Amino acid sequence: MNIELPISKSIANRWLMLQAIHGDEPAGAPTALASWGALMPVSDSMPDDVQILYQSLKACEQQGDKDIILDIGNCGTAARFLTAYLAQRINQVVVLDGVERMRHRPIGQLVEALREIGAQIEYLGEEGFLPLRITGCALDKHRIVRIDNPLSTQFVSALMLIGANVQTDSTSPYIDITREIIDQYSHKFKIHNSKFIIEKDWSSAAFWYEHVALHGSEIELPGLYKESLQGDKVVADIFAQLGVQTTYTAEGVKLSPHRLIASSPFAYNFSSCPDLYPAVALTCERLGITLHATGTESLTIKESDRLRAVREHRTEHDHRMAMALLVAGYPVDDTECISKSYPKFIEQFQQ
Repeated sequence: MNIELPISKSIANRWLMLQAIHGDEPAGAPTALASWGALMPVSDSMPDDVQILYQSLKACEQQGDKDIILDIGNCGTAARFLTAYLAQRINQVVVLDGVERMRHRPIGQLVEALREIGAQIEYLGEEGFLPLRITGCALDKHRIVRIDNPLSTQFVSALMLIGANVQTDSTSPYIDITREIIDQYSHKFKIHNSKFIIEKDWSSAAFWYEHVALHGSEIELPGLYKESLQGDKVVADIFAQLGVQTTYTAEGVKLSPHRLIASSPFAYNFSSCPDLYPAVALTCERLGITLHATGTESLTIKESDRLRAVREHRTEHDHRMAMALLVAGYPVDDTECISKSYPKFIEQFQQ
């Protein structure tokens, strides 16, 4: 079966941020969000997280210096990227808020880093969490600011995207993606006004790897590359241990059942790929393999507490939990949340 994966949210959202900050015209041209689409069109078929960030950025541009309220739902990426973006939008005051779960996802490290370079940000509720009132002003982006041991590497990426001089002791594929996309935007696409083709999402591929491991089907996933920017491409290496062979083709990858290699317990450090944890954990459970997972600290502050959600087989309105549970054959009480990252998943899964 041939499956069309969604685009990579990680790449798309970083690209949207750069378009908003610098414009998508050649160097020296004015920024005009109303003309977005020359480089990366945004459509209703894209993940909700991409649409939320796009609509939020567009609303800021359309309102100019008027005070506005932005509701970013349960989109953690939008919360972090917009906090940095809005802090440097001079003379605009924005209240940034989301669903109740977002009010429990920490953002204090990013706020403190931004304050160090002059940002005017107030907490409207509990210290360290949304909602925020952000008054845009000129930031001292030349001043060095550090974020060590970040709870989310998106704090670092948010500062990088606005051009702040941020330093960190953290290494992460997500920071590498940010650095690479900034470089691509600045040198290749911005100068030549080229089209930008976004990779398909390796994180979403994890659920089809889970499907092959548990149900023995063969699946083709076009648009995935061995030399991808995405750190979650390691899903191919992980599932090679769990009975799935990956064959790279001119179009993408082909997944097929293979001999199970992993022994119990199977140990893996998820610090660089936390989004893969639900699919891997439930695959191991169904295969009767004890998983010894390390690097899982950030999993408790995702859309759900994913450590608990996996243990209790609960969705908790978490898109990745819903997909992983469905493939593993567990009941799911919320499938609407899946559109956050993968709008076509239910239709494809039913097929």
